[in-house]
Amino acid sequence: MREEGRSFHFIYLPPYSPQLNPIERLWKWLKDTVIANVFHKDQNDIAQAIARFVDYIHERPKEVLQRLGCAV
Repeated sequence: MREEGRSFHFIYLPPYSPQLNPIERLWKWLKDTVIANVFHKDQNDIAQAIARFVDYIHERPKEVLQRLGCAV
């Protein structure tokens, strides 16, 4: 049933499309900074590395926006 003046347009999206979800870029940045090629001696060490990363991104909002593709 179609109401006058209204219509739907369907857009195909692939089943997994991280490029369409900005938070995926932040997760990749965290993984590349905290996890990739780094040995952590225990869970506490990982938690501290993540906390340092969070502090880093809080201090640099412009860089975060650039990496998320939200700013020039």
